[in-house]
Amino acid sequence: MNPREITTIHVDYEINRRDLFEVNLDLAKWRLVVGLLVAAIPIAGLSYLFILIDEGKTLLQLSPLFIGAPLMAVGGQVLRLHAACRKFVSALPASQRRFQYLFQSEGDGYDLTYGDSFSHIAWKDVLKAIEKPAYFVFYLNRFEARIVPKAGFHLPADIPVLRSILSAKLGTKAKLLNR
Repeated sequence: MNPREITTIHVDYEINRRDLFEVNLDLAKWRLVVGLLVAAIPIAGLSYLFILIDEGKTLLQLSPLFIGAPLMAVGGQVLRLHAACRKFVSALPASQRRFQYLFQSEGDGYDLTYGDSFSHIAWKDVLKAIEKPAYFVFYLNRFEARIVPKAGFHLPADIPVLRSILSAKLGTKAKLLNR
């Protein structure tokens, strides 16, 4: 990319429940693993106790509970996440489901348009940017993130250009693939 050349990248997509759920599930995978461990550790301790006191038959009778507890720990979180994504997308009017991002190589941030609203987010206000195989995530703070799916890029060749823009503007705050 020539330093004097201004490159503009346009990303346009309509958010849907499935894509939002997949992204949130991917981002929540470590919380799900922790939930599984929290459920599995007491089960392992109880199993060891039953084996130690030679109550194998009782252990076998309780084994459905030992399988059900981790399933509830993880399954409940997945169902809650799915319901939250479904509720979020269904509450949006059709005009607010379309997101348009505009990135410029020489800009001090990026532009976001959704519904009748427009915002400019400065690069210094981006906490970090992470690239995943199917999308980019821009964290504005610990609780607010913007998802930019790669399927929304007008040209697939724009993805490496966005990587170079993020690398130049965010430096070490950008965790990118193929860097």
